[in-house]
Amino acid sequence: MIRPYQPDDLHACAEVFRAAFAAEPWHEDWSLRLAETRIAELMGAPYSAGRVYEQDGVLLGIMAGRRLSYLTGTEYMIDEFCIAPQMQGRGIGSAMLAHVKHVLSAEGAAKIVLLTTRGFPSERFYLKNGFQRCPEMIFMQLPLTAD
Repeated sequence: MIRPYQPDDLHACAEVFRAAFAAEPWHEDWSLRLAETRIAELMGAPYSAGRVYEQDGVLLGIMAGRRLSYLTGTEYMIDEFCIAPQMQGRGIGSAMLAHVKHVLSAEGAAKIVLLTTRGFPSERFYLKNGFQRCPEMIFMQLPLTAD
């Protein structure tokens, strides 16, 4: 079942997030506290519209995103999206994307946008689900260091 995120989902979402990003190819070491903080920040942000996938009372997938106005209409920016590693490859992620696409289309949104790592399985997943690369856009960052 795909449903809107509720604040009492926080701990379960953080556990899925930690497990998903600890696995291949990410190998990220998120503490439970930091994962809960990140999920709470994203899901509690203005215009956030998070979704979870739950099966038999167990939370197995999370999508944290927000609606943002743009020149071409409302965009839904996916900030984080992950499925429990043991459930990946079973169509849960594609089902969640289809659900969100249906909901947003009915609301009149113009598009769904996101950032992901080039060459990782996530890129292939999004392309398989109809996303297109945006060649005129680049991701940039300015690392800040304490002196």
